[in-house]
Amino acid sequence: MDLEREGKLSSSERGWRIQGSGLELEISRADGCVAQLSVLRDQAKVWTPDAGDVTVRDDRMQRCFGKKDLAHVDFSTSDKELRIRKSFHGAPWTLEERYCCDGALLTWSAELSMESGEYRSCAISWNLPWPQPSYPISFWAARENMPSAPHRFAELALEYGEITSGILIPALCSYWSDQDIGLLISMPFDFRTPRMRFRSGHRELDLRTEFDWLALEPGKPAKAKLLLHGTPGDWRPALGWLYQLYTEYFEPRSHQIAQLWGGHISGEFNVSDDDARIMAALGMKWHEIHAHFPAYGNYHPEGMESWRSGHARKNPTMISVEMIKKTISTLHKHQIAAMPYLQVSGDGDVEKLDPAMISSRLRDRRGEYFSAWPGTVLMNSDPSLPFGADITRQIRGMIERYPDIDGIFLDQPCYNFLDTAHSDGITAVDNRPAYMSGFNYFPHLELLSKLLHPNKSIIGNAPFGIGIMKYIDGFMAEGSSWLCDHLQYYALGSKPQFFLMYKYDDASLEMMFQKALLYGAGFASYPAALPSKDLFDAYCPVLQKLFRRRWIFDPNPLQLPATMQGHIYRGETGSLLVSLVRTMARLPRSGQQDGSIRIATSDSQQIRKAILHCPAVLPKELSIAREQDAIQVGIPPEMTAGVLELTF
Repeated sequence: MDLEREGKLSSSERGWRIQGSGLELEISRADGCVAQLSVLRDQAKVWTPDAGDVTVRDDRMQRCFGKKDLAHVDFSTSDKELRIRKSFHGAPWTLEERYCCDGALLTWSAELSMESGEYRSCAISWNLPWPQPSYPISFWAARENMPSAPHRFAELALEYGEITSGILIPALCSYWSDQDIGLLISMPFDFRTPRMRFRSGHRELDLRTEFDWLALEPGKPAKAKLLLHGTPGDWRPALGWLYQLYTEYFEPRSHQIAQLWGGHISGEFNVSDDDARIMAALGMKWHEIHAHFPAYGNYHPEGMESWRSGHARKNPTMISVEMIKKTISTLHKHQIAAMPYLQVSGDGDVEKLDPAMISSRLRDRRGEYFSAWPGTVLMNSDPSLPFGADITRQIRGMIERYPDIDGIFLDQPCYNFLDTAHSDGITAVDNRPAYMSGFNYFPHLELLSKLLHPNKSIIGNAPFGIGIMKYIDGFMAEGSSWLCDHLQYYALGSKPQFFLMYKYDDASLEMMFQKALLYGAGFASYPAALPSKDLFDAYCPVLQKLFRRRWIFDPNPLQLPATMQGHIYRGETGSLLVSLVRTMARLPRSGQQDGSIRIATSDSQQIRKAILHCPAVLPKELSIAREQDAIQVGIPPEMTAGVLELTF
């Protein structure tokens, strides 16, 4: 039986047995909860023999309900679906859960509904015990410093859609390497919910997958949905499964983006020919035309012949449409793509926007306006609101006014705030309607995509979640190197990542290039970096090996010595590429060796050559030691950074 594809629902001694997507779940007849979960590899291996729970927090009642409060449970089945209907002592609502094992997917969904009662906020949580003891368990989520383990966290809260502190894909893969089993829990990428978190901790028995800030009122249920999938004892195959399921989120809609790997900057609106020539010599492929607008929140001024920048406020230059068009032409003269700056949600100038926009301002849980940038407050750009309607005007107007642009640089797609001044229909907090501002992006990005794709590109600055990456062709990590690690999972396919470094000294530039090597990322090409052109000349030919690379999803494909960091990718021509950066200095000793790197992929036995490309030196072929299912390659101790190219 193909456990990846064939789903099966049958009765069992405990209640029901559901098989699908590499898992077997036992559902208890007594309470409708998971009684046991096993991972189906060559045989069924028990992940946890302990019972789970589904809990509901009712903020109006200030109570949390679970199986201990169960009043009644009913079951109904179809060929591939188990329906569970629960009522709870003292609760005015009912909970309906569904486990569906149709095709390649095993899904759990829940609806909380009531016929009468007061409006309320609530949360629904699907809870499953960790294997015990938990110390052999590791987990991966889409954020920096992964993978990790439960014992590393006194309290764990991995929240989807929080750009600096959360996770960027609504998924968690926990795995047991020695047993070669794992469990992937993911929210469907197209399922919209206000707040989704994985919660646990070192002393917690359960991993709780929680849907919070849900609105519940008569006739409008609160909803939750998960995908469940069994994996080997490693996180990469789980990521590969998500890539296959949601390819359109990881592959660009733009045909042009493949040509934009390389240098870029956050520049201004009046680029000189000399600066453009220098930037081209430093490897620039695209230029963000920033600060061209009169105010944050108005990126396409109409009825104005000229204006000063609403960003670079100390710059006295008067900006005009003709100046911006000349900048676009100058960039094109040097084969640099022109990408004007745009926000489609977020910052609004406190003083310079039309007073009619005030009704679109966000308010926090205290009812106050709040800000994420000096001189601005945050705005709700729902198309039904004045600010959102004006954003639609700006999008259409900018693209019509500047037909020669190569796309848009989308700033602040990281904003996903709770807004208590408006309602999106599904969000509630403190028993009041609310709005998650992250929902603002979908209609505006849909419009941008319709107007720009496939011949032009959208590049975003640190998008908050994979849901909006469906429309974004490439992404930037601004200013901080840890963001490269954090954002890298958006680049599983052929979307490029760019690292924007604002410093120009040699050490900062070399750090930038080494981070770009690690993550296969683009780099900054500011004119002020010209005195360090030798670093660009040394690193760029090596870095170009990684352009248009893709992730591989074999389990544990790369093992490195303690002195190095690195990643493994599939190159544009099909070769394997290992990016390497030495991270540890050692005292010089006679005959010193670093050890070898080990590569174990499905095709590693077919590798014929190993060629090391390092900055400012000629490529060097290295010897290959072969194992049954892997190869090893020794790295010269003098290497600082480089790319190991493995060809077939």
